Amino acid sequence: MVLLAVLTGMAPRALAREAHAPLSLEEVLGSTREHHPRVDAAQRGVAAAEAEVLSAEGGFDPLVRARGLAVPFSYYPHERIEATVEQPTPLWGLRLSAGYRLGQGDFPVYYGQYETLSGGEVHAGVALPLWRDGAIDKRRAGLSQARLRQRIAAFELAGERLGVQRQAAYHYWDWVAAGRQLSIATAQHALAVARREQLARRVAAGDIPRIEHTENERVLLARDADRVAARRALEQAALKLSLYLRDARGEPQVVSSARLPDGLPLPEAALEAGLEEWLEQALHRRPELRGLELRREVLQVDAELARNQAAPAVDLGLRVARDVGQGPANLRPTELQASLTLDIPLFAREARGQRRAAEARQAAVDARARLARDEIVTEVRDTISALRAAYERVGLAQSAAEVARQLARAEYIRFEHGDTSLLVVNQREQAAVEAELVEVKALLEYQRAMVDLLAATVAIEPSGDERPRAP
Repeated sequence: MVLLAVLTGMAPRALAREAHAPLSLEEVLGSTREHHPRVDAAQRGVAAAEAEVLSAEGGFDPLVRARGLAVPFSYYPHERIEATVEQPTPLWGLRLSAGYRLGQGDFPVYYGQYETLSGGEVHAGVALPLWRDGAIDKRRAGLSQARLRQRIAAFELAGERLGVQRQAAYHYWDWVAAGRQLSIATAQHALAVARREQLARRVAAGDIPRIEHTENERVLLARDADRVAARRALEQAALKLSLYLRDARGEPQVVSSARLPDGLPLPEAALEAGLEEWLEQALHRRPELRGLELRREVLQVDAELARNQAAPAVDLGLRVARDVGQGPANLRPTELQASLTLDIPLFAREARGQRRAAEARQAAVDARARLARDEIVTEVRDTISALRAAYERVGLAQSAAEVARQLARAEYIRFEHGDTSLLVVNQREQAAVEAELVEVKALLEYQRAMVDLLAATVAIEPSGDERPRAP
């Protein structure tokens, strides 16, 4: 199927083509995928989500703290310099630190810990949360959620592309159908024009009454009006299509009628795949379902963080320090410190409230996901039904149009033999035109139904690679 190959995410072809080359659906969809404003807006959303990931990763950036203090006029004049580098890590909330400090001068006994040897003190330490902030903390939760939102934005982009492509395909087939309708109207008008001279000669020869020529003039005017209306419909369809057919700068391109294809393609075969196969494909590949799954994961992170924040904080710390240079002997040994900090929230109402809110929002997302699944199942069932019905209507319309054309030809032969009037011939020809228009409408409905089915079951990955495949 042509559309099945077109919607496979292939690289779009350039719009610069030979003026007489028929416009293909692939060209329209390729332009839409890359240059439509709605797609561009969704791409900006992806870029914003990527920036949010970068911002969340900044929570693990190293932090440098420095401080200097001088007390020149005091009973204990002294100077102090301190500098520390802290590095949070995603490994169970482990935090690393290293630093240097220098304390020189006179210090009271109660500030003796500020004094160092002449070369200062170098130190390093680690802090490890054993309970709260161990399995998860705000930094890791923020980063995880930012990455999930980045994937959500990618699915939103893919869904936006799919929706825009569906509309583009609709307008493309509308344009092709309008071109076919203009061809039918033009052919009928040309037939009446060619018949005018023939009838004038027959009236002059006394072969037929003048009223037959007058009847043809009436039909000629009516068919000319139909041709004008069909031309206007084609121009309107081309303008609507231009919103999806865009150049590299994103500007709409009004396509010339010279690029119309021969007509709407005929269905090759009836739909072979069963309902269950199409449903399975749709439920696994629709972007809105995948997006809802990711939104639930975002809320799951909120719930896990809230449960973690309600737990006691039990933090283990280790620190090693050594002074270098000249000074008191009691400052020379290497110092090792170990600490254990306990912090117990008595009520933890904030964390419990956040957990309940997250769980309630999860339930809401679950309800939306159930509704989305039901809507997708209904949509797939409806599009399959529409496609099969359209396929049957095409066959019936083709048969009806052929019979109507045969009757019109036979009636004109009778008119040439004087067995009927031109009024009856015109009625037969009008019936044939109406049957041909019904055939065009049936073919258009079939193409629209095919677009709907493939859009309902398209495969969309977070990378934006859309690859629909028939089951």
